[in-house]
Amino acid sequence: MRLQHGNTYKRMRKPSRNVLLAKKNAVLLLTLVSGIVLFALKTVGAVLWGVKFIANHVFKVVVWIFGLPLYRGFKTVEAKFGKLQEYGQGQFGENFSRNVLFYGGLVVLSMFVATANLKARELRPEEVGRNSGMYTLLISQSDYELYIEESIPAADAAAQNAQMPERALAGIGVQSSVEPTGQLPYTEDTTIVSGNGDSVLKPDLPATDITPKPRDSIVTYVVQNGDTISEVAELFNVSTNTILWENKLGPRDFIKPGQNLVILPVTGVLHTISRGDTLNAIATRYRAKPEDILEVNKLADASELVIGAKVVVPDGIPPAPARPAPAPSTGLADLSSIFKPAPSAVGTFNWPTTAKHITQYFRGWRHTGIDIGNKTGQPVYAAEDGVVTTSGWNAGGYGYYIIIDHGNGIQTLYAHNSKLGVTKGDRVKKGGVIAAVGSTGRSTGPHVHFEVRVNGNRANPLDYF
Repeated sequence: MRLQHGNTYKRMRKPSRNVLLAKKNAVLLLTLVSGIVLFALKTVGAVLWGVKFIANHVFKVVVWIFGLPLYRGFKTVEAKFGKLQEYGQGQFGENFSRNVLFYGGLVVLSMFVATANLKARELRPEEVGRNSGMYTLLISQSDYELYIEESIPAADAAAQNAQMPERALAGIGVQSSVEPTGQLPYTEDTTIVSGNGDSVLKPDLPATDITPKPRDSIVTYVVQNGDTISEVAELFNVSTNTILWENKLGPRDFIKPGQNLVILPVTGVLHTISRGDTLNAIATRYRAKPEDILEVNKLADASELVIGAKVVVPDGIPPAPARPAPAPSTGLADLSSIFKPAPSAVGTFNWPTTAKHITQYFRGWRHTGIDIGNKTGQPVYAAEDGVVTTSGWNAGGYGYYIIIDHGNGIQTLYAHNSKLGVTKGDRVKKGGVIAAVGSTGRSTGPHVHFEVRVNGNRANPLDYF
């Protein structure tokens, strides 16, 4: 090719074929390498995405199979522990603090008895009487010695008699007109208990059969001087409760000479058959066996039971008497007619009674409120406006008690009342009369047990006055 530049022509050189081929090969190689790298990167990216996808799904499966049950179990345990903690801070703490001395004393007594039993050992016949407190007292404070001699054969009695020194009874302070004969006053099978030469001989009584004979009828026993219920029960081979039940006696009642006691033939109770009674019903009522009832009363079968007849129930136990429900309290009108509402202070709780003598302070779970001592029958006031959620008897120790809901999670409790003046659902005003001071439930004297509860947790009532 020629280029014109002015009047001058200049010839340009064309690149060689080898150079063009080398450039083409370089471009192809670069394209190939780039494709390989791009493919590798895409492959790695796909593998990583697959790993991530699998890892996510595996994690979800692991969490679903193992994590959720563990979480639910943890929340369940946490909820139960919260209720247990609430109970521990509430009624349990109060009961424990009130009874710790009683149960502590029982534990100490039990340990003392157990220790004494561990130290017990077998007592040999020759040691009888030597381990008693009376024996130790006599030995330490006097010259007397108590001992027991075993029976000796008659052949050895003469030898002992020959070696015994003769002495008068007056030498030991005993006045007697009879001089000792020098012969031993016992035989081969006689046991002697002696002290300083004085003897108490075992009487030679003929053998008798002391096995009690069974009775088949009810008898009446006249109490003698010195009789006790347990001795009479042993005399007739029945239990003490059998005599108490049949004679309408309490465990602390006494019997006196001349008193008549009805004694059943066997341990048990006496039942009067009424309309509708069956053999199985009687046995079930007294926790006895039907066949024993037939045997003791000499009945062939249940058809011989007659209305009005009395049958002995062997080994029977009378059912516990029904416990009467607490008497209903009087209404608010009765208390309102006697007491006027207390003057209320703005912004604070009203003091719950007329007195301000605190006999016990708030101590957390050990004592969940404050005790305010006052006379029985004095008014109890509502601390704030609210709705009565509980009004009645509490068997756990509060006695007659009232709970008022004041909203915002705040409640107040008034316990040990002698009378209740409101019922569940009543709306009360701050300072209104709701009850009368008493000492019902587990109480040591007339007072108001006052609690403040915030979202179910006990708080110090003195922070709200």
